[in-house]
Amino acid sequence: MRECFKQSPEAFDGNNPELARQLSLRGETHRDNMERLNKAASTKIFQENNQRFAGSNTIDLHRLFVSEAKVHFDDAIQEIRDRGKSSLHVIVGRGNHSKNNVAKIKREIQEYGKSLGLGVEVNPDNDGRLVVSLDSS
Repeated sequence: MRECFKQSPEAFDGNNPELARQLSLRGETHRDNMERLNKAASTKIFQENNQRFAGSNTIDLHRLFVSEAKVHFDDAIQEIRDRGKSSLHVIVGRGNHSKNNVAKIKREIQEYGKSLGLGVEVNPDNDGRLVVSLDSS
């Protein structure tokens, strides 16, 4: 993908606009495939992590990228609201498997939840879990 996008302007500058167009289209196809496969992988990882929590008010966001975790968090918030529940337990981890042991998902979900007007607290019994209150800010 990257090579296609790199070579496209070079081909155009070299007076080969047809090759430039083909390379650009090929790069877009690669990018679309990458995005589709990344989304499928994210969905599969989330499903595998959360089989044991089906029907509960707990989700596990381990092994996801932050942007993916936010999408699944949004979905879970909506599902919890639809079921009339007032809280969601979110397993975010402590950052043990992250670069420099920084809990990226934890920090981002805390900030994101608060930006949505939700109450977000670290579980006092497990600092790798968040308790999200849907009816408080």
